[in-house]
Amino acid sequence: MPCANDRSPDKNSKVEANANSLWNHFQFLCGLFRWGFRLASQIIFTAQQPSGGITLTLLALVSPILTTILRQVSWNRPFLCYASNLDYVRSRALKAIGSETYREEITSGNIGSWVLDEYKRARHALGTISDHSPHSQMATTTNPISGIFHALSADLPTFYWAASVVIDPSGFSITSFAILQQHAQAIRGTVSSLFNQFSRVAETVNSLQNLYKLADVTNKVVDGEEPYPNSTLSTDKGMTFELRNVSFAYPGGKSKENAIRNLSLKILAGQLVVIVGANGSGKSTIIKLLNRLYDVDSGEILVDGIPIQNYRLSDLRKAQALLTQDHKLFPLTLAENIGLGNPERVDDMQMVLQAAEAGGAAELIKKLEDGVQTTLSPVQTAYGYGLEKYKTLKSMLENMEREANVSGGEKQRLVAARTFMRFLSGGIRFAVADEPSSALDPKAEYQLFQRLRESGDGKTLVFVTHRFGHLTKHADLIICMKDGQAVETGTHKELLALGGEYSELYNVQAQAFSEDTG
Repeated sequence: MPCANDRSPDKNSKVEANANSLWNHFQFLCGLFRWGFRLASQIIFTAQQPSGGITLTLLALVSPILTTILRQVSWNRPFLCYASNLDYVRSRALKAIGSETYREEITSGNIGSWVLDEYKRARHALGTISDHSPHSQMATTTNPISGIFHALSADLPTFYWAASVVIDPSGFSITSFAILQQHAQAIRGTVSSLFNQFSRVAETVNSLQNLYKLADVTNKVVDGEEPYPNSTLSTDKGMTFELRNVSFAYPGGKSKENAIRNLSLKILAGQLVVIVGANGSGKSTIIKLLNRLYDVDSGEILVDGIPIQNYRLSDLRKAQALLTQDHKLFPLTLAENIGLGNPERVDDMQMVLQAAEAGGAAELIKKLEDGVQTTLSPVQTAYGYGLEKYKTLKSMLENMEREANVSGGEKQRLVAARTFMRFLSGGIRFAVADEPSSALDPKAEYQLFQRLRESGDGKTLVFVTHRFGHLTKHADLIICMKDGQAVETGTHKELLALGGEYSELYNVQAQAFSEDTG
């Protein structure tokens, strides 16, 4: 199961390969060539026999070809299946969390160990039951008619021999036919095996290609050895950051320009910092560098006076909280979605409800029939195929799989609750809110920002926002970004007095509330 705390979200590092699986694929390809050589030898030998060799060869091929066709047809028939085992559902959910989709959540939230431990428990509870999807496990079934055709096709060589003996008894001997029949059966078995294995060729080739890709992939975010917090340099007021001539471009990015260019600035412990600027100016990139989701291409970042690469990743991320508009909800209960902000207290319902209240999600939870035990987007357990003409079956499927309907703003409240759960762990020294209120109404946005500010004791708070009103007047430091550079830094009053980029951005929003429409 792919799940790691210290993996970079760099897309170049997503290739994964299992040694045992790759060896099996290699053996499979060798076996495939062996089967092909065997088939060619058998066909050549049988076809060259003087008495009916070519005919018997063709008849021997009918059964495996017909079997393959019937197998494909059987999968095109409508089916409906349902998986109700709770351990199966949980293992599928946890397996999904370990995928690429949730990589940044796992990395920034430092929850990889919890996910892996929970997956192991679910798999142990399942025992010998597979956690693959039900439709992939469902055995192919055929109707009696297809079974009869299959049986008859396997006996075609025998029918041919019997008919030939009746027509011309002198043309065949028992010995010669026995030899031909044996080779015809061998051909049938070989062809059947080849048809069964051809479906795996693409998967095998892709897996072996991944093996060679891995030779060129390095994890750019390398773990350090320095514990955090540093007993001599760190303070209980929050993290201090210093960026020195930092430049960075996203790996594999299409833009010719760096996302960050020669950026130098300092954020003091305990400050409330607001980063503003137009789209693409580099605001979110700064956050990802401070959270060490990426490493800089040049320059350096110091945390409490020490290069950020020197710290142990698990320690650093345990002291950070990241709240963004891109955060996702896991296919778990709301209690676990919130509780994973603090994996060590994920089962503490009192703390979960406290975090839900702080994140503005309490009212939503009360509206749901199962409360915090609700799973908004559960793992799919009911599967249907080809049900368009079968309204009753289609209706049954729709009733089996129902997702809770919540708005984008409600989802953001739940994600915010996870962040407040993280605050309740007591060890957070750096908190980031990167456009976390894009789907919230103005009142909810104000309340969220107010609660985040009130929880800032002992933390360095950094907000990334397009909307200035609730935050910039309270900021100790405003960083105004443009084209990957900090063009202005200072307080709200200082930057307004400059009459530059910040003043222009601020006035554009202020005019929307001005009575002077001119």
